[in-house]
Amino acid sequence: MDRRTFLALVLIFLILTGYPLIMQKFFPGAMAPPPQEQAASDSTRVEPVAATAPIAAAEEAGADEAALPANTETGGGSVPENPLVPGQVVQEKSVTVHSPLWNMVISTKGGQITRWDGLKFKSWKGGVVNLVPEEIPDHGVDLVQFRGQDLDLGRVVYKTDTEAIELTEGSGDKTLVLRAPLAGGLEVRKTFTFHPGDYDFHVELVIARTGPAAAATLARIGTPETIRLGWNQGIMPTERIQRMESASMRALARVGDELHFKKHAELAKSLEKVSGQWRGSVKFAGLQDNYFTVVGMVPQEQGVPVEGTIRLGGDQDTGTQSWTIDLPARRGTGDEIARAGLDFFIGPQEAELLRSYGVGLEKTVDLGWKLFRPLAEVVLWGMNLMHGFIPNYGLIIIIFSVLTKLMFYPLTKTSTQSMRKMQELQPKLKALQEKYKDDKEKLNQATMQLYKDEKVNPAAGCLPLLVQTPVFIALYQALRHTITLRGQPFIGWMTDLSQPDAITTLPFSLPFLGSDLNVLPILMAVAMYFQTKLTPTSGAGGQMAAMNTMMPLFMVFIFYNMPSGLVLYYLVNTILQAYQTWQIQKAAPVSEGAQTT
Repeated sequence: MDRRTFLALVLIFLILTGYPLIMQKFFPGAMAPPPQEQAASDSTRVEPVAATAPIAAAEEAGADEAALPANTETGGGSVPENPLVPGQVVQEKSVTVHSPLWNMVISTKGGQITRWDGLKFKSWKGGVVNLVPEEIPDHGVDLVQFRGQDLDLGRVVYKTDTEAIELTEGSGDKTLVLRAPLAGGLEVRKTFTFHPGDYDFHVELVIARTGPAAAATLARIGTPETIRLGWNQGIMPTERIQRMESASMRALARVGDELHFKKHAELAKSLEKVSGQWRGSVKFAGLQDNYFTVVGMVPQEQGVPVEGTIRLGGDQDTGTQSWTIDLPARRGTGDEIARAGLDFFIGPQEAELLRSYGVGLEKTVDLGWKLFRPLAEVVLWGMNLMHGFIPNYGLIIIIFSVLTKLMFYPLTKTSTQSMRKMQELQPKLKALQEKYKDDKEKLNQATMQLYKDEKVNPAAGCLPLLVQTPVFIALYQALRHTITLRGQPFIGWMTDLSQPDAITTLPFSLPFLGSDLNVLPILMAVAMYFQTKLTPTSGAGGQMAAMNTMMPLFMVFIFYNMPSGLVLYYLVNTILQAYQTWQIQKAAPVSEGAQTT
């Protein structure tokens, strides 16, 4: 959870719980007073370090490939001076892949994915969401570590005759094979296997023998031991108010049972702050924005556990985060001497979809503090269950508000009755204050005895707030980060419950609020104001009225740029609270010790 969100929740909590205390302290008749990730285990974690760069010799070989002759492999099994340089000069080109769910563009340079469009998700700019930033590093991160030398594949340009791949429902899996012959009688093959109707696809790197010099090459540099696959293209923010989304952008890794996260916001400060390295039973690594993710998963068929290394890093020039997974090279079949692969997932952070992969991806959805995560998951489960019968999530939020208010009604009633009793005791409390005005200790003793004799709990007035606060925080976390509400309309101008309900854009920008005119936070403030008018007081005067005015205004600043679904919940909750207070007040007429403002 980002610092801004954390401070907002702390302020909300302090206001909701501290407001009654302030009123009781300064306006005795107003209302009653109220009350790291776990350290990684030594078996799976090493101290974070900066992501390492490929060996310079291999990088230079890739960078200079344009100067190579068309074929540097020598006959008769002899080995060239550098057997791992590309054996042919190839022109870079792009391959497009179309599926019912997404479109993808793959460059033959490094086999990088340079564009990914989610066809079911609209962009605020128009068109559909693209998850690959326009500015990305000009090289990939793939690497093969032989026993005596490294082969950097980030700048290698592969060969392929394929121009485009079309995936349709029922067409079966399709593959794209990229080939890069090497001077020493070897060939690198990067194979993409796509599944129609799915967001996942498989990427495999293979080292194969293709020439008579292969045996001598392997005798000199050894066999492949580790194969590195990864992603250094970053992930594109997808929402209009990017300052709200930027706090959710991060890199992630799972090694063993432990999850590790590195926030994108730290990249501007220092590369070291977003870099980390962990070795152990590698499961997956990836990047996230608020609603989408790009992740690489170690295939289950490779055996569990798979001992490897995950590195997280970034590029400050392009502002992109990266991840890599080093996997042990496995023996292939036929001419294949080594291979390793990852299952990639590029798509929405839908909990059930992520859970279907069976590696714990659903735990990467940012639902805030661990303490409230189970409750947030229950909230999402309940809302999704209701969506099976009610197609409008706005109505679901209203129904959820009513249900929670009914559930807490006994506490609300007890609290209101306790507050009324406190008001009735005001004359006696004032008498005690006058009698023991010079002796605070005796005043406290006499006050507590009065509470005991009258069977009044001064903290009961805050009990509903204390119980409902975890529900509010869980709902905030659920609605703030679930893609379920993205693009879901309610009524009228509320076309996206995951975003503020801007009815228009002002020709100027307001401090702390921006240029959007959001209606729900203003309606919420009005409802809160009238709710305070129903609160029994004992004539605290203008100061109390000022406090009751400032509280709703302060809440406007906190809620103004929050998701409209969350503000809708709090608006309905406030209206219901006012109605319940009015009903309880009507059932029990105001006594002489209390009055309403």
